[in-house]
Amino acid sequence: MSERSGRHRADLRAWFRRHGYSLLSSVGTLVRNPWTSLLTVSVLAIALTLPLGLNTALVNLEQVHREFDRLDSISVFLELEADESVSRRISSSLSQWPDIVAVDPISPEQGLQELAGATGVEDFGLADAPLPWVLEVAPSGGVEPAVLAEKLRRVDGVDTVLIDLQWVRRLDAILVLFGRLVEVLAVLFALSVAFVISNTIRTEIQRREEEIEVMALVGATTGYIRRPFLYSGLWMGLGGALLAWLLVHAGLWLLRGPVDDLAASYATRIELVAPSPEILVAMLLGSGLLGIGGAWIAVSRRLAQINP
Repeated sequence: MSERSGRHRADLRAWFRRHGYSLLSSVGTLVRNPWTSLLTVSVLAIALTLPLGLNTALVNLEQVHREFDRLDSISVFLELEADESVSRRISSSLSQWPDIVAVDPISPEQGLQELAGATGVEDFGLADAPLPWVLEVAPSGGVEPAVLAEKLRRVDGVDTVLIDLQWVRRLDAILVLFGRLVEVLAVLFALSVAFVISNTIRTEIQRREEEIEVMALVGATTGYIRRPFLYSGLWMGLGGALLAWLLVHAGLWLLRGPVDDLAASYATRIELVAPSPEILVAMLLGSGLLGIGGAWIAVSRRLAQINP
């Protein structure tokens, strides 16, 4: 039993020595060719920055979409004769409906102020024109707005009900389409990462072709020859993913000022959301595996030519 345990420990130490040597050898190869390594990592980072940046933009667009709490409201215009007491009474009654989340009464004066703030025009020449009270009704989730609007039209004191949620649905559809585009681009650029790394490793193999042939002739196993190149592909994949992460964060930092100015013009506040740590981990794992896969393909093809 102790003999078997000793053999297992010896095999484990040998395994660590082999991988440690391959790891140091791959790092040395990258250091000896700094410009080639830096260029490859930069190309990978650019390829990964586009899908990551688009995904970040999608997350921020979805957050902005959720921030506007009155985008999906129904405008209920009361009769001109309705005063504040009538408006409050109808508002209180509608608030009890199970299909309605909230009701926000808006006076004629408040409506003019909001319109002036949105357009920048202070005087619309409507000082003497009679304006009605408006109730902004927020329907609960799962409620068909058209059905609710028909019910609201039958309420005493209601003159007109306006519902224009079609553009909200269009925005939802655009966000879904944008999400699919991000997924397609992520797959395409992931393949480009594997291709770039495979081509870089192939160039390195051609540069060390005589060395590889000698190693094969003296009995080196394919795993021994292949392992340093696999580590090189891993480092390049990890470096490209990390640099892409930093580039996206730098882009968000540059956009923060203009976005704050734009939000201030609409009297709101928008907080840009950076890619989450989970996405970074997924990028590192995915890009690292793509690097290993690309290197494996390049090395295996060359070793098959040496040892058919």
